[in-house]
Amino acid sequence: MRSASVGVPFGQPEVIIVLISAEVKLRRTERQSALAMDETFILIPGRTSRQGTSLNEGKLKANYIDETNTLFMCPEDMTRRGLVDGARVRVRSEHGMIELPCKAAKGGEVPTGLLFIPYGDPSSKLVGGETHGTGMPDSKCFDVTIEKLL
Repeated sequence: MRSASVGVPFGQPEVIIVLISAEVKLRRTERQSALAMDETFILIPGRTSRQGTSLNEGKLKANYIDETNTLFMCPEDMTRRGLVDGARVRVRSEHGMIELPCKAAKGGEVPTGLLFIPYGDPSSKLVGGETHGTGMPDSKCFDVTIEKLL
């Protein structure tokens, strides 16, 4: 195989494969950048009633894990961002990053520009360790960005 555009001579298919691989990675990165969702949202972690009732079953049971591993969004924000229930997103704060599915909040529960996540392991990864001498880190109303995962 010969590629005149990059000047690769016959007998060096491994060079062609490397160049093609690099081009595919570059295009994938460009596509991901174009799909990036860099709008800033305010994240509010908290408790849900489903989380409370499933806690009685245990933190390692499916219902609890499912609830604490879901990001709840305003349906209008989801539509504007091209997201549907179950779409996976990457959420970034200044302290960490998580990847999880998102779900439309029931009517009026989460206003535009806000995100809600039940307290749990994923939400803890977004919170910093500074307690301001209180022993409790800031865990409400912090800025995050979201990105749709392919």
